[in-house]
Amino acid sequence: MSGVRKALFLTILLALIPPADAIRINPESWSGSAFVEGGFTILVEEYTTTWCESCAQIDEDLEIITDDHGSRISMIAYHPSDGVDAFQPPASEHRLERLRLQHSDLAGTPSFIVQNGLVREGVESWPDVQSDILKEESSQRGFTELKVTAETNETELMVTVFPPIDLNYDNDTQISILFLEHNKEVQDEFINPGTNSRDRVLVGLAEFPMIGNPVSIDTTIIAPYVASYPIDSIDQWSVVVVHEYTTEALANKTLADSKPLGVVEISLKDPHREEAAELPIILPILIFVAIGTLGIISSGKKKKVKEEE
Repeated sequence: MSGVRKALFLTILLALIPPADAIRINPESWSGSAFVEGGFTILVEEYTTTWCESCAQIDEDLEIITDDHGSRISMIAYHPSDGVDAFQPPASEHRLERLRLQHSDLAGTPSFIVQNGLVREGVESWPDVQSDILKEESSQRGFTELKVTAETNETELMVTVFPPIDLNYDNDTQISILFLEHNKEVQDEFINPGTNSRDRVLVGLAEFPMIGNPVSIDTTIIAPYVASYPIDSIDQWSVVVVHEYTTEALANKTLADSKPLGVVEISLKDPHREEAAELPIILPILIFVAIGTLGIISSGKKKKVKEEE
């Protein structure tokens, strides 16, 4: 395929990608409730620790990256219960145990997994992570349509999920509500080679399987698909809702058929930058269009030389 055709093909392909389904709200604009509908957002899960030097170095950069990706990705940081990490939230350990079912190579920090795909370990692996994100954006077509509301009062963040009625046929799946804390402070008594806080820390969760009993970790289950988390001491937070396979189902699946089925996010957080550009979509289009243009110019020059001969 010529450079021109490749450029046109990729441009059309990326243009067909539906809009992402995550919303970022400045705390100054928060009215007490928000609603999001969709499921196309790409899930990026990070295995990290507060004592890891390279994790600390990249944490602030990841905050910028998530802003740059705009609403196209939801990135969650999992801190282990290793006796050394400053946070050790049980919800994070629960999610790490889930990942280890299919990722026996999940060992070093930081590590990143895009849509339950390959484990990318180390800061130097970030270009591969970016490539994985772009690949998922360009190849994902079907996703679960989720409707989610987030409401707050002085002490609680309550999340309600309205799953589609036809979810009933996916008996080996669940709706997971994941609560994240931004800028979570690292206490002085812990090893900390970085700044005094970490971002995107998973602190609580609620899981609602299609069949079976729900799971609650540091949250309150109010009704089916409704859970709350205490936020009286939290200024900025995110809630990520994922339609995904249950732990039992994952044990019998390959990576190719165990991706999240739908992801949405509502985030209340100060923007790291005034305006975040969604580079994953725009940049590849510009690059490949440029390549195509060069191909056209090159082709024209060759044709002209041939005619002169």
